[in-house]
Amino acid sequence: MTGLDEEQLAIRHVLMALLLDGESVREPRAEDRLPTFAPLNRWQLDSYFRQQRQGEFKPGEGVRVTPPLREAWMSAIWCKWNFNGQRGERTGCWFYLGIWLSDGGFIAFRFEPPEQGDNHNYYHSQPCRTMGWDGNPVYSAIAVPERNPTWPLAAKSSLDLLLCLVVSIGGMRGLLRVQSRINSNGAMRKNTLLTQALRSMRTLRTTATR
Repeated sequence: MTGLDEEQLAIRHVLMALLLDGESVREPRAEDRLPTFAPLNRWQLDSYFRQQRQGEFKPGEGVRVTPPLREAWMSAIWCKWNFNGQRGERTGCWFYLGIWLSDGGFIAFRFEPPEQGDNHNYYHSQPCRTMGWDGNPVYSAIAVPERNPTWPLAAKSSLDLLLCLVVSIGGMRGLLRVQSRINSNGAMRKNTLLTQALRSMRTLRTTATR
């Protein structure tokens, strides 16, 4: 995994931990499997991030992750990244979280870095109807406004943005599951940026007072 900076490696580690966690979820029944969606395996995910500072998953691909309890039977993440830092380009990662609901509907949220201009110039999340940059609505996607509401997130980097996504679907327990997988892997555990980001995200918890 040479050629990647520490943040890109950290993002790869988190996506891999999410993929491994998602593998423990019961596979969909044959009649529920989606012909338009292909879950990435760990080797495919590695190949995307190996020495590639700019890229995106193919349409219809994604990292299958543990879905929210009760409300959904499947969730997945699609990713686009640009760490080249060329003049005039937005850099960082874009994550699309797709949720296939138990009642047959579909809803998604995109997690994005700051946009140019002053309106959405902060790390944020918005509802959408797609699982990728092409903008084609997924079949059975629920009609939602796709520009607003826009939720500001407690992120200062693309790594923070991904960890906000983790907390959004699994809460702090989901974050701790990811951290446990990272701690069990020597290479992942040695990524200082990742361990610091995980520690910072855990501080979002507050103790209720009377």
